[in-house]
Amino acid sequence: MRNATLAAMMLAATALPALSQERQPRRDLILECMACHGDDGIAKDKDVPHLAGQNYEYLLKQLHDFQKGRRPHKEMRLMSRLMTEFELQEIADFYARLPRDPKP
Repeated sequence: MRNATLAAMMLAATALPALSQERQPRRDLILECMACHGDDGIAKDKDVPHLAGQNYEYLLKQLHDFQKGRRPHKEMRLMSRLMTEFELQEIADFYARLPRDPKP
């Protein structure tokens, strides 16, 4: 019985890297973004940019610029100021992977 449990644990551990290839960002980070940028990355307000399908490098640069104050925007500066580099990358990756034209 003990060997079967150990074998099951080892099998599960080897499956983890495959699961992490389709990594999902922390849900709380994305929920904060969705408040303005929409659930599907398509903003409802005309003054808020759509993020779905944008280029990853572009999105990451904009987040860095907000964080460093090079691109002035009060809300985005507050949202990004304490984020780690990994969190900024997660957000950029999430929105870059969304379809530009979501299905209705």
